[in-house]
Amino acid sequence: MVRPLAEGDAAEALALLRARPLANVFLEHLIRSGALGRMPGLFGCERDGRLVAVLMVAPGGGMALEVVADQAFALLAERVAKLERAPRHIVGCESVTVPFWRAYQPLAGPLRWLRREPLYRIDRERLRAAGVATRRAKLRRARESDLETVVLHSARQHLEDLGDDRYAADPEGFRVGHRSDLRDGRWWLAREAGRLCFQVHVGPHNDHTVQIGGVFTPPDLRGRGLATRGVAALVDWLLDFHPSVTLFCDEANQTARRVYERVGFEVVAHNRSYLLDASASCPPSGPSNRMAG
Repeated sequence: MVRPLAEGDAAEALALLRARPLANVFLEHLIRSGALGRMPGLFGCERDGRLVAVLMVAPGGGMALEVVADQAFALLAERVAKLERAPRHIVGCESVTVPFWRAYQPLAGPLRWLRREPLYRIDRERLRAAGVATRRAKLRRARESDLETVVLHSARQHLEDLGDDRYAADPEGFRVGHRSDLRDGRWWLAREAGRLCFQVHVGPHNDHTVQIGGVFTPPDLRGRGLATRGVAALVDWLLDFHPSVTLFCDEANQTARRVYERVGFEVVAHNRSYLLDASASCPPSGPSNRMAG
């Protein structure tokens, strides 16, 4: 049985998600923040009175799930197909997203693209071994006065990475989400001669890791090591507060992968990401993980 999750399901849902903390950092963070009972689109699948799956379809069309019983995939696919607003972007560990997509594809709309995404992780030991100069002083938290600059480059990064213009779909919603993240201190940037040369978003966290994304260097400034230094500086700072840092990116983006591996990140798993055509415009689902430079 698939049903909406309520506040009373939090403990069981978290226990299920924490079995794979690196894969489920976003869902765990969402539930720990109190989303159950107040955010629509959160579902659970029960079998013999036990929760065997957690699924989220956000208002913006982003979708994530964790499943521990194969029988749940078909039930979840049928439930998702009945939603008023279909998912736009499905992403998650491939051991879960691949069988879900197999069940959901006959019910889904057209697929724009499918890609594999390595999940990278780094800890203090690996950062130290990589030996990249962190130069923290060149990276700072973005301020509300940086909003338009951050929005501009984030919109470009979404379009470049996903081929999907999230800003054009809902400019005001895009700004509202970014303004909220700026107030929470989640965007970081570096400037050179007064111009933004690098930016990155700090996302959800749990007891095991914190996830970063939205990494972007303007195209004409790439190839100068700005992204390498920026990522290394942020990782150095974050590792003072978290045991590890994770991120994911397109497997085919060799430029990004070289930068991450130069900093010391290692592949620990793989995601699959599915972008579907949407009949209606949706607000942005959050930063993606494209970077270059």
